[in-house]
Amino acid sequence: MTKKKSASPQPTREVPKPEEGEVLCVVKKMLGAEHIQVVCLDGKERLARIPGKMKKKMWIRESDVVLAAPWDFQPSKCDIVYRYEESEVRKLIEEKVVSAEIIEQLRG
Repeated sequence: MTKKKSASPQPTREVPKPEEGEVLCVVKKMLGAEHIQVVCLDGKERLARIPGKMKKKMWIRESDVVLAAPWDFQPSKCDIVYRYEESEVRKLIEEKVVSAEIIEQLRG
């Protein structure tokens, strides 16, 4: 018997955009124990936590662009919601969600 090949190409996944209560951030420093320091687009520097469901599935490095949700009761801390790949960052720039200059400024 021969293996069947699927004729349909892989569907392109929708890039998550920041919603109410979420902000784009760039990873500044890895602190260890699921904690990282991020610089957010709203100008604040926050201590971010990588939740358990993302810990082993999605590796985060310095200068990665992430989507974070600041805590209501402690605005200087946040949870990481999603990590963008480079192709997804380019899509965000093309769709004018964020400008390339801001991302480069936060990374540098």
